[in-house]
This record gives sequence, C-alpha cells and structure tokens, in this order.
Amino acid sequence: MSTYEMREIMQTYGDYLTRLSYVYVKNWTIAEDIVQDVFIKYFETRQFEGRASLKTYLAKMTIHKSCDHLRSFKNRIRILENLWNSMPSDSMPSTEQQTLKKLEQNSIANSVLQLPIKYREVIVLFYYEELTSLEIAALLDTSENTIKTRLRRGRALLKTSLSGLQLRGDFFE
Repeated sequence: MSTYEMREIMQTYGDYLTRLSYVYVKNWTIAEDIVQDVFIKYFETRQFEGRASLKTYLAKMTIHKSCDHLRSFKNRIRILENLWNSMPSDSMPSTEQQTLKKLEQNSIANSVLQLPIKYREVIVLFYYEELTSLEIAALLDTSENTIKTRLRRGRALLKTSLSGLQLRGDFFE
C-alpha cells in the first residue's frame, strides 16, 4: 500500500472514527490515540477481506478498541485521578476543549452522552451517523431486534431526561 493510499484512507475516515471513538471514551485525546492505533493495526495486518465496506470495518475496529480502553485498568485509574485532581486550568482552552464545551452545552448531546453505552451507541449510530437498524446490527454483531429494542429503550431514557425541554416530537417516535 502506497503512502498516498494510506493518507487518503486516514483523511477520508479519520474524523468520523475519532467522533465515533469519542462517543465511547468521552475524551478527544484518547479518541485520537485509539484511531491512530486502529490505523496502525489496519496498515500492519491488512486483514480486511472486503466483506463489508472499509468504513464499516474500521468503525468496528474503533468500537472494539474503544471498549477495550473503557475496560482497561489504566482508564479506571485515570478516571479516579481526574476526580481527585480536578483543578481549574488557567491556560487558554484548546480547540478540542472548546468543542467539548459546546457539545456539553447542547442538552440533547449531553443527555445522549449520559446514556449507558449500549443505548448511547445505537442512538448515535442511528440518529447522528444515519445508519439503519440492520447496518447497526451488522456493525455491532447483534440481532436487528436487539438494536430496535435498544433504540426504543434509549429513546425512553432520553425522553425522561429531556422532559423539561421543548423538542421536536419526531426524535422520540
């Protein structure tokens, strides 16, 4: 694989995979590291068989890597350290921090990020990435009925957490 092809793949899918990883890990720096690891593994192993699109294959790798990170002991220690050492920063916020702040200010996005992971991932993939329930089922290696159930339960949880806001009704239908 040429350097040009590698660059093209990274430019085409990098932002999408970073946003996808962020949905899981809720940290832009870690999400970027995970995506970098995914690209390295993809370019080193070249195990892509073409049974799905390259985007789906890389997304699945990213989801697995993000879940591995969430289960890791290192991540659990980092969360505890952040709780104990939460000190305000006097420096100028980075672009990622500004983006995160804007995202946190958005009530719907914030509520989605507070959902349990199994509901959060299907809500994000269905509404933000506009995948069908069948595509999500293939991506997450689960049945379509399970995806539909998670969507229904995720919507119910969101409706409860957002009950005080005036929202378009079609989101919850």
